[in-house]
Amino acid sequence: MALEDVARASAGARAMVLTVAAVPLLFVISGLAIRYAAFASVSEETGFEAYARALCRWDCAWYIGISEQGYERFPIPDHSNVGRWGFFPLYPMLVAAIRSVFPFPTILIATITSIACSYAACLVAWPLLDKNMRAYVLYCAFLLSGPFSFHFTTFLSEPLFVPLTSCVFLALKRSSYLAAGVSSALLSATRLVGVFVVFATVIQIFREHREQGGSTLSFPRWVLGRPDLLVAVLISPAGLFAYILFLYLTVGDGFAFLHIQRAFGRVAGNPLVFLWDGLSAVPTTGWLPTAPQWSALAAITGLALSAVLAARRQYGAALFCALCIILPLITNLASMVRYVIGLAPLTMMLVVLLSASRLIWLAALVLFLGACYFTTVAWIGGYLALV
Repeated sequence: MALEDVARASAGARAMVLTVAAVPLLFVISGLAIRYAAFASVSEETGFEAYARALCRWDCAWYIGISEQGYERFPIPDHSNVGRWGFFPLYPMLVAAIRSVFPFPTILIATITSIACSYAACLVAWPLLDKNMRAYVLYCAFLLSGPFSFHFTTFLSEPLFVPLTSCVFLALKRSSYLAAGVSSALLSATRLVGVFVVFATVIQIFREHREQGGSTLSFPRWVLGRPDLLVAVLISPAGLFAYILFLYLTVGDGFAFLHIQRAFGRVAGNPLVFLWDGLSAVPTTGWLPTAPQWSALAAITGLALSAVLAARRQYGAALFCALCIILPLITNLASMVRYVIGLAPLTMMLVVLLSASRLIWLAALVLFLGACYFTTVAWIGGYLALV
């Protein structure tokens, strides 16, 4: 009887593993079908490569340039005076490495790699969602078949940023601090705001110290007695520091990724003023919000969800997400929708809230799948709120 129980348990475990793997795969297929239908409705071209090129909008072109040509030294005759240094190198390097093995067009390799990364992000989210199947299904639908799924399936930073963020928080949940440090280092080489995840690591270390009965005053001494914790914290910004060193040696300015922001129209200002200006940009015709209004609403929603994370005692995730929103908001509202939906702790919190009721969960799932078509058409058409 004991052996039969073990066999049944093993069969149940295998079924669960297959289900967890199959759910995101289903949404990979449905997302491709919906987005391709949207592409076919606005383009006379056919084929997967034409589809991949059509979805390669805005920053995607910069990442292709980095992957194929690297970072330029300034100035270069007959080239743009806006350098590529504002875009961090890890994902273009990964695509270039894969292209060296599979000699296909860059956008094809990047699109397939992005889909694979987003699929992996779903798998990592399963334990982070506490194996809540309804929330898991909704999260997979959001990433792979949802209204913003083109962000996670083309050559942008989000397809790598999301799974690496999830890996950090999964490692922290399991107190695997060295794994969290390595993932954090990779995250800081993917986007500048990735460096902020080190605060989540420090907060989790402090929480563990307090749970063991330690005091606040004894925390520094306790950390100094744990070399593994020190290494985890110190290597977290390694990706950013490596990029700074690279820029210093090749361009002569280690902070070129910051200084080039002015060429993209990003100048430091009051984030409250930017929010007010965005909300005040009312439409002159029609009833749909303008692009600045969508961006301002996305920032406010992101900060509100960060507050929900804090209220649920997920202080590290809350601080990380808030900083990832506030830093770009200091310059302007550009790309704010993409920045907010690319924060894995926020989207996981959102799907958990939407999954509390079966009816709301079903409505959200239908909305995600239905909106995918229309937002993809808008993305291909260059709608600024989605940039």
